[in-house]
Amino acid sequence: MTEPGSPSDHITPYDRLALDERVMISLLAAPTPNEGLVEYFGPELHAELARLARLTIERPPGPQSRRVYVLPGIMGSQLGFARGGGKPNDILWLDPIDFQLGRLTDLRFSAGSRVIALGAMNYTYLKLTLSLRAAGLDAVLLDYDWRRDVATLGKLLAERIVADGRDDVALVGHSMGGLVARGALVHAAGKRVSRVVLLGTPNSGSLGAVQALRGTYSVVRKLAQLDLRHDAEFLAREVFSSFPGLHELLPASAALDAPNLFDAAAWPADGPGPDHALLHAAENLGARIAPGDARFHVVVGCNHPTASGVERHAAGFEYEYSRLGDGTVPMALARLPGASHGYIDCDHSDLPLDDRVIAGTIALVGSGATQPFAATPPRIGTIVAQVHDAELREQHQGKVDWPHMTPAERRRFLDTLNEPPQSALGVG
Repeated sequence: MTEPGSPSDHITPYDRLALDERVMISLLAAPTPNEGLVEYFGPELHAELARLARLTIERPPGPQSRRVYVLPGIMGSQLGFARGGGKPNDILWLDPIDFQLGRLTDLRFSAGSRVIALGAMNYTYLKLTLSLRAAGLDAVLLDYDWRRDVATLGKLLAERIVADGRDDVALVGHSMGGLVARGALVHAAGKRVSRVVLLGTPNSGSLGAVQALRGTYSVVRKLAQLDLRHDAEFLAREVFSSFPGLHELLPASAALDAPNLFDAAAWPADGPGPDHALLHAAENLGARIAPGDARFHVVVGCNHPTASGVERHAAGFEYEYSRLGDGTVPMALARLPGASHGYIDCDHSDLPLDDRVIAGTIALVGSGATQPFAATPPRIGTIVAQVHDAELREQHQGKVDWPHMTPAERRRFLDTLNEPPQSALGVG
């Protein structure tokens, strides 16, 4: 029996699909579609990736092409164990088969953890990366261990920029990846960066981090539906509360009319919550990473039901849902003083996949366009719903039968990990 915190002997299809980028692109460009990749990406996205893969093979970026580093968001890099011996790596995140076996607990972060980053999530980020390359840019898709603190991740990115030796580079960061980019800019490598594009970055946090630590976030609850051994409260308490990076995504009270969520006393006593030491260390992240300046362009998603306010009640938190955000990050928490901003009606998870966002990003880092997006938010409705912790805990109960789901059902389940509560959508 495999010991916790070590690779499994059981090789799953998700382990086999964690391919080296060159191998992945070669398979995508092949005349005959790979059935495993078609099922993994879905027919539509697979067709787009196949077309882009062929373009980038036929016309690779030249030596003078501008270097662009693409940084995934939180949960946007695969995590797991290196197996060695010619075997595929043991992917934990995101492997639903391992989740069913209760192996989410191996993601608990500690100084001695052997879990490492094993490549970005191609499903979400390969289209953006290949599109940048097809436009003549030298795009590099990076991965990182998103459990870790932003300062450490930013330092590692800065070291990578220096090691690569390019003098004029751009950074494109989705969600937490934008904070990692800001973390790199406080180092000497920041002088080499001339443009930074942030896609849905929680520059002042996100209430999704609060819900994740409470075990009420849809991602945590749906992961618990896959896990046949543990419930959402256990996962929040024993796994997610160990992530320094997640604590740093808590919203700053100065940017949101909310309790000081970096004060342990502000949290309900019942149910899961933050780690007190990590909570203290996470406070004032904005003062430790680079502020906005003329290099920054922030792409702000909007018009999707988003937790955009929170109040403490005797029995827990109550969240105000509005359309003033992208479904994960409220507009007020995405904005960055000193940066320019563009607005688009787009869901948080879809920002790296949306053709309009990709075209605008190419314009920003390629031609140097100043405003390819709307300069002001579109007309947006107001309050959608007030949703209490207790109501969120009623969402996504029970277990799912992953082995007997169709490929379409599996894709739908994974695509909607970050869905808002039904009441915020006017359902139920």
